Amino acid sequence: MPVRVCKRFGWASFGLAAMLGAFAVPAAAQTVTLSAADATLRAGSYDDTNFGVGDVETKSSLTPDTVRRAVFKFDTHTTIPAGSPINSATLTLTVHTGNAALRHLGVYCVPSSFNEFETTWNRRNDSTSWSKPGGDVGHQHGVVAVTNVTGSKVTIDVTAITKEAMQTSSRYTRLMLVDIDGTAAPSWMAYYSNESSSTLRPKLVVNYGTPVAPPPAPAPPPPPPDQSITSSTLKVLQWNVQQGHSTSGATNYDLVVSWILKMKPDVISFNEIMHYESASADMVKIIADKLKARTGETWSYKWVQKGGAVSGEGEAVMSRLPFASTASHLLSYTRSVAEAMVMVNGRTVNVMSTHLDAYTTSYRITEIGELKSWANAFAQQRIIMGDFNAWPGTSEIANMTKDYRDSWAVAVANNTDLAYADNPNGNTRRSRIDFVFYSTGATALVLKGAQVVDTRDSAGVRPSDHNPLLATFEVK
Repeated sequence: MPVRVCKRFGWASFGLAAMLGAFAVPAAAQTVTLSAADATLRAGSYDDTNFGVGDVETKSSLTPDTVRRAVFKFDTHTTIPAGSPINSATLTLTVHTGNAALRHLGVYCVPSSFNEFETTWNRRNDSTSWSKPGGDVGHQHGVVAVTNVTGSKVTIDVTAITKEAMQTSSRYTRLMLVDIDGTAAPSWMAYYSNESSSTLRPKLVVNYGTPVAPPPAPAPPPPPPDQSITSSTLKVLQWNVQQGHSTSGATNYDLVVSWILKMKPDVISFNEIMHYESASADMVKIIADKLKARTGETWSYKWVQKGGAVSGEGEAVMSRLPFASTASHLLSYTRSVAEAMVMVNGRTVNVMSTHLDAYTTSYRITEIGELKSWANAFAQQRIIMGDFNAWPGTSEIANMTKDYRDSWAVAVANNTDLAYADNPNGNTRRSRIDFVFYSTGATALVLKGAQVVDTRDSAGVRPSDHNPLLATFEVK
């Protein structure tokens, strides 16, 4: 069976791993902390200039002179015996400064050696060029979110990269960080380099050898009985979760899960929810897994990236109810909609999640036209939720309410709305821009009430910059 190795030319055979396995392997797990050889690769007129001294930096830009990538090398060749099983490898960086509140970096293995004091955008050392400008990269191993808070730590799981490195002849762990969020916003980030103090410089902590087997995990509790088929109540939740960050800038996964447990929705529409191959950055899966661990129920989801890519920011429909079917559709101007069908009280309900353009009215009007046209292909009963980036009274919402009812407005008219003292109008972000719409033809859906939930803690911190909107229906 082949073993995947980070290299530019295909696969390495299992024979290499077997040969390395003939070396002595430590009898017990050990941990080693390694310092980095690091440098910044800069494009444009700086493509032959070495930046092996000073901060390591990342930046995405349409201007070549300002594009930056960070490369790191760790000596796992002389510090870890050949053939050692790698149990874990964690890279920690410390943020120095930056002009972006939040960016996402792709983590790539680098198959070619380089000299930190000679490497440039074009060359890996004084005598050898990269195979292509910008550095030789293997496959992407994950994505990490970073903020510009000085002194904050960036922790990256690079176990797979180190494992692959140990299967090559050089056995050096090399990797590159590349800003993958695009160029529409400030993106420059700087991290302390190996010239900084021991508490600030990059470090790789590797645990290798034969680990002690952990005690067996306790058996999970039995799942509660599933009442989704016979219950006539359907609670839906609309929530833009701000790319996984609370209003304090901290990761919000646990806060989001805790509030979902309090609100007890059956179906959730998420906006700005992230999905990546890296297990530590796959927000939609992490939340589904945490909900399952807390409730004993399986939470299914349908996620779609806003521009149709395989990873990044997108929308999701998530539910504790089994999905009968799912779908997704791309709208104009890099927007999308996710859809899932659930069964409630013997009826099918098609639930959709979308997030419209943030800046231009004409774009949103086009997207709403496309959204409604696509939704019409689905049977009643239909619910469309999302961050519409428009508020009641705008042409966008007037267009939407020609064919769909605004659940909050209906609840206000019926005196079944609930907000909180300093937000009596049910604003979700400065105004009321998050909606739960249900189609005028959904005669089996009877709205029982709508609530905008106050999620602030004692310090005023919220899980997201959007308030969650909860609507409860009776399904006849």
